[in-house]
Amino acid sequence: MTENSIPNHLSSTFDELDEELIGPVQLLLSSSTDDRLVGVVNLQHLCDEQSIPFLIHALSDECEDVVFTAVTSLWEIAHQDAVTPLLGCLSSASSDRVRKEALNALKELVNQDHLLLILDRLVTDDVPQQLSLLILLRKIHDVQALPSVAPFLSSDNADLRRESVTTLRYLNQLTHFPPALKLASDPDIEVRKETMLTMAHLDEPDVIKILTESLSNDTSWQVRRNAAQALERKCDPYSASFLANSIGDEHWQVRKFSLRALNPLVLNEHLPNILPLLCDEYSDVRKEAALALGGILLDQSKAALQQTLDDSDIEVRIAAQKSLAKFQSELNPTK
Repeated sequence: MTENSIPNHLSSTFDELDEELIGPVQLLLSSSTDDRLVGVVNLQHLCDEQSIPFLIHALSDECEDVVFTAVTSLWEIAHQDAVTPLLGCLSSASSDRVRKEALNALKELVNQDHLLLILDRLVTDDVPQQLSLLILLRKIHDVQALPSVAPFLSSDNADLRRESVTTLRYLNQLTHFPPALKLASDPDIEVRKETMLTMAHLDEPDVIKILTESLSNDTSWQVRRNAAQALERKCDPYSASFLANSIGDEHWQVRKFSLRALNPLVLNEHLPNILPLLCDEYSDVRKEAALALGGILLDQSKAALQQTLDDSDIEVRIAAQKSLAKFQSELNPTK
C-alpha cells in the first residue's frame, strides 16, 4: 500500500498506530473489497480503540458487509466517539441490516449528552431514521423530548404513531398528556396495543374509563390483554366489575391478566365468575384463579381450593396452597 492510499484526515492517526493494527488498517483502506472485508474482521477481533477512526471511515464503504462489520466493531469497542457516526447509519440510505445493528449499538452508547443531537436529527423527513431515534429517546428518559415526540402521535404513518406513543411511557415524570388518549381508538392494532400500556403510566381522569372500554370491546385480544395489564398497574376499584366480566374472555391471555388485575380488587360477588376458571384448559389461568380466590374468604372458595391441590400443574397447586394459607391466617390471626 502506498502512502497516498491513506485519506489525508487519517494519515497522522495511521502513523501512530501500534504495529499489530497497521496490516488490518491497510487492508481496510484497500481498493479490493475482499481485502477490506479481511481488514475489518481483523480489526473487530483486535477490538482496539486506535482503530476507531478507521472503522468510522469504513461506515461509508460501498460494501454492506464491510459497513455492517464496522458497526459491530464500534459497538464492541463502545467508545463515545462512535455515537455521531453511528447515528448516520440510521437513515434510509443504509440497509435494514445495517440500521438494526447501528440501533442496537446506539441503545448501549447513547446517554443524556446526546439528547439534543437526537432531537436535531428527529426533524429530518426520513421515516426509518425517525423510528430509530424515537426508540433511542427511551434510553435517555428526558421529558424535554416531549415537544419533539408529540407531533408523531398524529402522523399518517402508523409505525411512527406506535413508536411515539411507546416512547411517552419512558419519559421521566410524564403523568399527564391528554393527546395520547385518542390513540386508544387508533385504526392500527399495534398502536392501540402500545397505547394501552402507555396509559398505565398516565393519571388523566379518563384513563380508567378508556381502559375498561378497550378491555370490554376491542376486537383485538392483544389490545384487551394489554388493557388488563394496564388496569393491574392502576388497581382502581372502578375496574373491578369490568375485570370480573373479562376473566371470561375467549382468549386465555386476557383471562389470565384480567384475573391478575382483579386479584387485589376481588369481592365475594366475583366468586361465580372465578370458580369455573379453576378448570380452565390453561394452567396459567388456573393458577391466577387460585390466587384470586385467596381474597374470597368463603367456605365455597376454600372447598374449591382444596380440590385444586390435586391439579396436574405444580404452579397451580402452589397457588392453591398460598390461598389456603391466607384462609388459615385469617382464621388464626395471632398465630
